[in-house]
Amino acid sequence: MSKATPNPVEYTYGSQPTKSGGSTAHSIPHPEAVSSCVHHIAGILVTVFGLDDMPSDVTDVAVLWLLHPRLQTQASMAPFAAHIIAEWNKHQKSSTGKQRKALIAVSFDQRNHGSRLVSAIANEAWRSGNEHHASDMFSCYTGTAQDTSLLLDFLPGYIFPEPSDARRIVQNLVLGISLGGHAAWHVLMHDARFSAAVVTIGCPDYTRLMTDRARLSKRKTWTSSSPPGRDFLGSSDFPPSLIEAVKKNDPAGLIWSLPGLQWRNDQEYLHTSLTEEERQVLLPVMTRCFGNKRILNLSGGADKLVPYAHSKPFVDWLKTASAKGGWFEGSGLVLEDLVFDGVGHEVPSRMVDEMVRFVTDSLEDERVSGMDTAPGGGATRLGSKI
Repeated sequence: MSKATPNPVEYTYGSQPTKSGGSTAHSIPHPEAVSSCVHHIAGILVTVFGLDDMPSDVTDVAVLWLLHPRLQTQASMAPFAAHIIAEWNKHQKSSTGKQRKALIAVSFDQRNHGSRLVSAIANEAWRSGNEHHASDMFSCYTGTAQDTSLLLDFLPGYIFPEPSDARRIVQNLVLGISLGGHAAWHVLMHDARFSAAVVTIGCPDYTRLMTDRARLSKRKTWTSSSPPGRDFLGSSDFPPSLIEAVKKNDPAGLIWSLPGLQWRNDQEYLHTSLTEEERQVLLPVMTRCFGNKRILNLSGGADKLVPYAHSKPFVDWLKTASAKGGWFEGSGLVLEDLVFDGVGHEVPSRMVDEMVRFVTDSLEDERVSGMDTAPGGGATRLGSKI
């Protein structure tokens, strides 16, 4: 673990329970473990939680995909799996007396992490000596998002291999923290099988995040120009190939770089008063990426590593577009944006409470099963205004 990069989930849950306890005053008591098993799928070690805890008469299964922070491993997400699965099971039994839909969770090591580690320096930042920080981090979590879709392709054949097994995956949700939060945006946008995302201390605007990080790191590619930063994009720290990858995969990078949008020279972010021509450009892409999707964006108001200020322009734009009277109203997009005052790059219990609530709400939302189309397909059942 780099000294410059804190572990954001270090104090979320107390240590494993022992005879003398295990939690601390500022931690959630460590949840009781749920069943888990490990499968080798596509060269990746995948942990599936809660499979053996499913009632025998439940056939509809939802999957919560858990994406861990930078410099951590999938093991850090095990308490989240146990906690959220237990809360869902308890909620279903208390509200209906029986379970109608089972919840399992899946975790795996992100690229170049844990069992997949190839280069330790590639996971570090500029300040820790990684000259390729911007390319390394973006390629890592973009690849992890692609891995998530790949694993979903094959997961049923490993957990429900028998043709006579009536169980089927009917819904997918993704929950990512920090690096995993960045990846969660990508998963939700680019795979139509995912209906909801919990983005925790992540960012949907990679260019804005890394441009400011270059400023804070006093990179020569930032300081050498007048004004500073003028030539950063397209430099060795943020090369042209990375710019193109961001335009292809990143939320703000993809949506705001579409050809045909009328940017003014003084604009910091895209306007919301669209011309009819701009609306026709944006509508099909926005529908594919965000139609009938649910997003919970959790941020720390005092986060210095991934400041909310870098997420705010794009998130505000999405909220305005999808709000009542907005041009994307009726799309089915539900976006909750919660900023926790005084919270840094960490995941306190208050955030976990919101995770549990949002996952429960999403599992109960029958409009967005998320399994009606293949990866990359368009969303269905859009509202009347789209």
